[in-house]
Amino acid sequence: MKKIIVLVMACALCLGLVGGAFAYFSDTETSYGNTFTAGTLDLTVDDQDDPNVVHITLSNLAPGWEHTYIWVLKNVGSIDGVVTACFSLSGAGEAENGTNEPEGIAEASTFTPCGGPLQTVGIPGTGELGYLMKAVPSMNELYPSVEKSPGVPCGNSYMPHGGGLHHLCEIGCFEIGRNTTESTLSPGESCQFKLRLGLAGNLQSWDGCGWHDIDDNVIQSDSVTFDITFRLEQVH
Repeated sequence: MKKIIVLVMACALCLGLVGGAFAYFSDTETSYGNTFTAGTLDLTVDDQDDPNVVHITLSNLAPGWEHTYIWVLKNVGSIDGVVTACFSLSGAGEAENGTNEPEGIAEASTFTPCGGPLQTVGIPGTGELGYLMKAVPSMNELYPSVEKSPGVPCGNSYMPHGGGLHHLCEIGCFEIGRNTTESTLSPGESCQFKLRLGLAGNLQSWDGCGWHDIDDNVIQSDSVTFDITFRLEQVH
């Protein structure tokens, strides 16, 4: 009888071991003072932080005039950004500013565009200066991002080369560079953006098939006002 009791107790002990909870080695460490900081994206133009808009009015010009504008763009933030330049007519835009006799005669002269009806050289209700002005942003220049610094031009192959200023404003925004890598300014990097504007010594207009001479007096007293907005956008 005693043997049976001992056996039952032994089995109960075994069941207790099998069904009981097990404890494993463990260690807990706490990390204190974790800080997450958002990066910054900040563009300056000629060391000016705000606004990044250049306002230009062109007037009292004559055929043969040319000028190159230069701006230094710098990323003073902490993350990479792609630079774009946006052109738009502003203020008075294309202004006629009255018509004197030589200009009136020039604007009334006609030509036949390629495949189109006879039309006048003058554009009714607006000035012609912006249409006939050449706008050439730093063309055909290739500089890797790592070499950008003040005095090094930005590449601008996405821009129309030698198109009219009005055409440039109609198209709008352009990435400054041949690709995203070349358009990228890393923190502390800067580059020059150049825009050459000019009037030919002998004004010509495109008729759809080729260039034809026009009376230079057509731009007398005209003016054009436009803005360039520089943007720095996060690299995706």
